[in-house]
Amino acid sequence: MEKLEAVQKVLRFSNSIREWCEGDHAVYFDDFDEQNVDDYDPGGYGDIADEIIERGIAENLLEEDEVD
Repeated sequence: MEKLEAVQKVLRFSNSIREWCEGDHAVYFDDFDEQNVDDYDPGGYGDIADEIIERGIAENLLEEDEVD
């Protein structure tokens, strides 16, 4: 599964992670795209996307080896 797909899956199925992302970072589901999930420069969402995936794994929404 590509990184963008993983982020979207987690945000779709986890209210707590979606609320954390929206509340703490003001970043919403539609803000993510294929480029900015891999962008670690200021203004990119790479770090947030990684955290979403890590939290998704912790909540058993994703398997560790499921994300490319």
